[in-house]
Amino acid sequence: MRATFFGCMLLLAALPGCAGDGLAGRALEATGMRKAAQAEALKGPRSIPLRLHAAPKLNADAKGRALALVARVYTLRQNAAFEAAPYATFLTPGLDREAFGADLLEVKDVTLVPGQRYEVVEKVPREAAYVGIVALYHSPAPQRWRMSFAAADAESAGVTLALQACALSAGAGARPSTPASASGTTATGSVRCQ
Repeated sequence: MRATFFGCMLLLAALPGCAGDGLAGRALEATGMRKAAQAEALKGPRSIPLRLHAAPKLNADAKGRALALVARVYTLRQNAAFEAAPYATFLTPGLDREAFGADLLEVKDVTLVPGQRYEVVEKVPREAAYVGIVALYHSPAPQRWRMSFAAADAESAGVTLALQACALSAGAGARPSTPASASGTTATGSVRCQ
């Protein structure tokens, strides 16, 4: 009887991967031959390395003087409303919460001064599919003041952003999910500030 049982277990283990999560997978878990998969929701928050590097000429005004800047870090269920929102949505307190509704889980403000490096590991709830960053520039470059990243990609690769005179640039780490602007500007290309 014992030999038959182990023979069946070996046969189940040899089945293709598509059966691994079905009956064969449960049988292997029951015998202790495979660790039970942990549900995504039970894993706890994601740890996302976030690096915001402010340039010496951060947030330049009309005379070229560097100014402090507020960057907002959003944790979002979806990023469609975030990507569609006009710049003014982020300038008026509470309007962003109203615009994003149930998609918004958390928002955090980070004030940066020229030349500052802000590096932290953000704890992001598992239900957040995206992390969005907005830089509230004095005179922002079109479509270069906001970026969003898939939370799973950001967890494994981290997020590194350079905050320049009027635009964000993605550095090493997760690639932005932010679409390129109609003018063809990319999240990593150079931009000329006015």
